Amino acid sequence: MNNMKLNENKTTIEKKHKIHVAVLMDEPIGWGSGKHFFHMILDGYQWSHLDRFYEIVTTEIFDKDIINGKLLKKNYDVLLVPGGGVGDGEAVIRGINFCFKTKKWKEGISNFIKDGGGYIGICGGAALITELLTDNDHKKTLLEKLYDKSAIGVSCVKSYYKSLAVPLFYPFQKKFPEHIGMASFVFSFAPGETKNGKKLLSNGVPIDFPIDKENPLFSDQNNNTIRMRWWGGPALIVPNKPDRTMKILAKYPSKDITKNEKTEIYAWRYIGGLRGMLNGCIKSLKFIKNNKLKIKNLPLFTYYFSGNWEKTNKKIDMNFQNKALITTEIYPNENKGRILLCGSHPEYFIWNGGKIKELDNNGFHCLAKGLHQWTQIDSFSETAIEELTHTWWLVRRMVAWTANIRNEDMPPKEIEILNEKEKKILETNVFWNHTLLHQIQNI
Repeated sequence: MNNMKLNENKTTIEKKHKIHVAVLMDEPIGWGSGKHFFHMILDGYQWSHLDRFYEIVTTEIFDKDIINGKLLKKNYDVLLVPGGGVGDGEAVIRGINFCFKTKKWKEGISNFIKDGGGYIGICGGAALITELLTDNDHKKTLLEKLYDKSAIGVSCVKSYYKSLAVPLFYPFQKKFPEHIGMASFVFSFAPGETKNGKKLLSNGVPIDFPIDKENPLFSDQNNNTIRMRWWGGPALIVPNKPDRTMKILAKYPSKDITKNEKTEIYAWRYIGGLRGMLNGCIKSLKFIKNNKLKIKNLPLFTYYFSGNWEKTNKKIDMNFQNKALITTEIYPNENKGRILLCGSHPEYFIWNGGKIKELDNNGFHCLAKGLHQWTQIDSFSETAIEELTHTWWLVRRMVAWTANIRNEDMPPKEIEILNEKEKKILETNVFWNHTLLHQIQNI
C-alpha cells in the first residue's frame, strides 16, 4: 500500500486526525465477500494537506458487537458494510423482522448514524439499509420481501431491481426464468480468459459509469466516467423532494448493460428437481471431505452443485439505465451523520475489453462450474496491480467524506505500491489456479 509516511518528529499527535472505521465482517449465510480488501486499502493509510494530517484505522466489528451496543460514535467515525456475503447476507437475515436480535441490530446502526456516525454501504451494504422497489407486475418473491424488510429507516434512498429471486429456488422459473434478475450476474460465471490465455476470476461486469464532478470525490477527475466492477448491486432511487441534503455522484450508463451485445446474458432454468438437489448434497459432502473443509459449507455448496440447468431463449433485463449508482446524504438532525451508498465494487479489480458468452447448453451444468463466461479480455498489465487497485483511492475518499473531512482534504489519487504480502492476493482474487475449490471460493 502506498502510504504517505509521516515524520513524527515534525508532526505532533495533536495535528494528526485519526479516522476510525468499523468494517462489518459477518457473512451470515456462508457466502463469501471481498471484506478483506478494505483492511488492505484503508488500515494505516496516511495523507496530508497543508498542515493537516490524517490516518485511517480499521477495526473488525461483528453482529454481536452491534447487538451489544458497541457501535458508538465515541468509538468509530464510520461503519463500512461490504457487499456479497456481508451486505447481501445481512439483508436476507435482517429481513426477518420478528427476531429480537435483528431489532437490536437495526437500532444499533440507526442510532450510530443519528448520533453523527458515517455509513458506507457497498453493493449489498447499500441494499441492506434501504427499502426495495421492483417493477411489481408479479407477486413479490421471498428474496424481494427480505431485501425490502431489511431496511433500517435512516436513508431516504431506495434500492431498485426490476425483479429479484434466488436461482434454483424460484418456484415460477419454468415460465419466468428471467425473474431471477441480477442473481444471474452473481452466481453463475465460469473463469474468464484474456487474449493471451490468462484465466481470471471474472464475475460480474466492469462498467464505465458517468460521474458528477461537482463533488469532492470526483472533482479532480479528467474523465466524465469511472470504470468499476458491478457484481449485482442495486440501482438507487432518490425521492423527488428529499427531506435532507443529498446528491447523486454517479449513474448507470444510458444504455443498460443487458442491452449491450457484449454484456447481455440469457436466463438459465434449473431442471434438476429434488433429485438434483440430493445429488448436489452428495457431491458437496464428498467435495468438503476431499478438500478438508468445514461441514457448515454444506448448504451453500449443495446450492452450487445442484443440477441440471438449461439455457432459455429469454434475456435478463435489469432496467438500470440512467438510474443512480452512488448517492450521498446527510441525516437531517443536529448531528448530521453522513450516508454513502454505492451499487458497484470499487475494491475489486477491473478489466478491459471482452465479451460474455453462454456456455454450451449440452451436458451437465451447475452453478459451481458456471453458466456464462467472459472471453477475449484485454491482456493485463505486467503485475496486474494497475487493474487490481484501479479505484482503491475512491474507497479512501468515501471514508473521508463520511467521516466529515474537509472537501479540500480528500485523499490523493496516486499509484499504488504493494508489498510482497499484498501482492499475493493476486493469486487468490484475480488469477484462477484451475481448481474447482478456487472457483467456488470466488463466487
